[in-house]
This record gives sequence, structure tokens and C-alpha cells, in this order.
Amino acid sequence: MRAYSDPRPGVPVVDAHAGESWMVISLDRPPSTLGSVHEQRTCVAFVATDPDALPSLLPARSYLTLAFPAPVLQGIGLDGIGALAVDVGSALFWPFLTFAWVCATADRRQTGLTLYYSERLLQEMIVGVVVASLRGDHARTMTEDYSAALSIIAARVGDPELTPAAIAAELNTSLRSLQRQFASRGTTMDRSIRAARVGHARTLLEDPVYDLLTIERVAHACGLANGSSLARAFSAEGLPSPAAVRATARRR
Repeated sequence: MRAYSDPRPGVPVVDAHAGESWMVISLDRPPSTLGSVHEQRTCVAFVATDPDALPSLLPARSYLTLAFPAPVLQGIGLDGIGALAVDVGSALFWPFLTFAWVCATADRRQTGLTLYYSERLLQEMIVGVVVASLRGDHARTMTEDYSAALSIIAARVGDPELTPAAIAAELNTSLRSLQRQFASRGTTMDRSIRAARVGHARTLLEDPVYDLLTIERVAHACGLANGSSLARAFSAEGLPSPAAVRATARRR
């Protein structure tokens, strides 16, 4: 993550490396802590899975670039887009930008634990910003309802009320039509929701930071009623029990 104020000509804004995705934000001055509305008119932001897909940015007084692991954006509907214009008017964007700028320009030395949680929070905020942009009217013309549905699943994976009907209602589209789009890709909406819940649960179970969470609490965090429901979901995905997954991660 880098912040540039009055960058010299020739300074590369994106330093691309394999296996990374990027967000590039250009603005006429560093963000204020208030993130006032008038600043939104002088800010342009893009997220890209391919650096060659990033459009040319207009000269600006300030830039913020963030490189992060490409898997952060997997499964939210960005596949095949290459580069996406970020909705700088979304409710999350300016708090995210302000927080990221402070992190990039902080002079104080950070501990390893602080850096770890800052990175996790930044990644989650990036996903939120991208999901908000994908669900905008402009993005819906670029992607199918299928991609928008994946965005909702990724954003609401911990919501026990997340169902195919709820997703269709949120997209203001026909449930049957949406189900056909999933079927054409060899899957179903229920299966995609289950896979997302299991994937999130595995992340929690394999991360030693969350060792104090019981299997029951992990299930709740993934939108499931109890540990038994989580175990059945793991079995349906061809995985061993949640307890076995956690034990294997600890042995590694």
C-alpha cells in the first residue's frame, strides 16, 4: 500500500506482481477525516485483477494504491471484468479511503498483531467497496445477475436469512430466471450459498487467531444454526468434520 502526494513524473503508480489484484485511487488532495461530499467529485477509483486492464488515470495531486492477494476478490462476481470503476459515492468508500490513507502514511511503528488485523480489515473493506460497485446500476449492465448474486452471497455469508428467494428479491429479479443462470453453470443457488458458508468456516477453523471460537460459534458466524448443521454442510462439500479440519490445520 502506497500513498503519493504530488508524485514526480515517471513514478509508477502501480507496481504489479503476479498473484495480486490492485486498487488505484486518484484524488486532487489527501482525504480529510470527514470524507466530505465535495471530495467525491474529484476522486476516481478502479480495482483490477489485471494491471493491463487499468485505464489511464488523469494527472492528480494524490494517489493511493493498494496491492492485495488476488483470492481476496474470488467468488464475488468480478471474474471476467478485468477492471471495475469503483462507486466512490457508496457509504463505505470514504471511510475505507480515509482509513487506508492513514494506514499508508502512519509514522508510528506497528506491532505484528496490529498489522495483521489492519490488513484483514482493509481486505474486508475492499470486498465491501467492490460488492457495492458491482451491485450498482452501471455494473449490472456489465455483469449478469449471476455475478451480482455471487456478490450478495459473499457479502451476506454470515446471514442466516440468506436464501435464493432473498437474493432474487434483493436483485429485483425472478427467482426462476436466477436459478436458470446457476443451472447453466452446473450448480444451484443453494449449493453456492452452502459452499460460501463452508469456505468461510474453513477460514475461521484454520486460523489460529480464532481457536477460542467453539464449533458452534463458527457455525453461527457462517449463518448456520449449530455445529451439526455445519458438519452436514462440510460433509456435503466432501470435507471431513469441522473439528477434523481444525485439528489438521494445527498439526500443520
